[in-house]
Amino acid sequence: MLEIKPIMEEDYKLIVDWNIGKDKDYLFQWAGPKVYNYPITIDQIKEHDKYINSKIFMIFINNIPTGSIELDKIDNENLSAHISRFIICDEHINKGCGTIALKELVKIAFNEMGLNRLTLSVFCFNIGAIRCYEKVGFLVKEYNRKEDQNWNFYIMEI
Repeated sequence: MLEIKPIMEEDYKLIVDWNIGKDKDYLFQWAGPKVYNYPITIDQIKEHDKYINSKIFMIFINNIPTGSIELDKIDNENLSAHISRFIICDEHINKGCGTIALKELVKIAFNEMGLNRLTLSVFCFNIGAIRCYEKVGFLVKEYNRKEDQNWNFYIMEI
C-alpha cells in the first residue's frame, strides 16, 4: 500500500542517503537548480522545509520510505501549485510507484487543499517521467529551450 505523508525531520537523512554516490546532474535532474546545492545536506532540506508556500511529502510503500515529492509555489489565491523535487529511491524506480504517488499527491492537492491547477517541470530526455505524468493526466503546455540543450524541459499541467 502506498501512502503520502508530510515529511518529518527524521526523514531528511533518507533524501540525503538516496543521493549518495550520485553526481551533481542527478541532483539537478530531480531537484532543479534553485533549492539545493550539491552535495545535498540535511541542513539544506531542513531550511527548505520551513517555506510556507511549500510542502514536502514522503512516499511510503508498506510503511517503508521510498521517495519524496513536493508541492511548491502554493498559491491559495489562484488555487494552484507546482509539483517539484520528486525522487524515488533506486530500489523502486520503474515499478509504477511514481505514478501512484503522483495520483495521491494530485488527490491531496485537489480534494484536501482545494487547488484546481497543478504544474510541473520535466526535462525532455526523461521519457519515463513524462510517461508517468501523462498517465496521471498531465499535458505538455510549454517547451523551454536552454543554452545547454541537454536541459531543455517541458512544463506540464493538470
